[in-house]
Amino acid sequence: MSVTVLMKDVSASTVGQETSLRIIGTREPPGHMAVQISVQGTAEVQIQGRIARDAPWFNMGPAHSISALIHIHPVQFLRAVANDVAAGSTVSVWAVWAW
Repeated sequence: MSVTVLMKDVSASTVGQETSLRIIGTREPPGHMAVQISVQGTAEVQIQGRIARDAPWFNMGPAHSISALIHIHPVQFLRAVANDVAAGSTVSVWAVWAW
């Protein structure tokens, strides 16, 4: 199991760091990934993914304005985008997967 922080205590609109799903040796990618979104105050968080470094980013489901735990199919690259973060608000996002 691996946990990666996509955003930690973000207080302004921003794009999370690019995170690559780590596939070691001949292991198959996991069947599902879990993403936990924490919104303290007012903000909107969009999870985006892409299958190759030069592929375009696409939204993975709807944007979230409240805290949530979501399950997604794994992708090679994953990021979080925080928009409309109000003053005094913070956003954190984590991703986890397991074989």
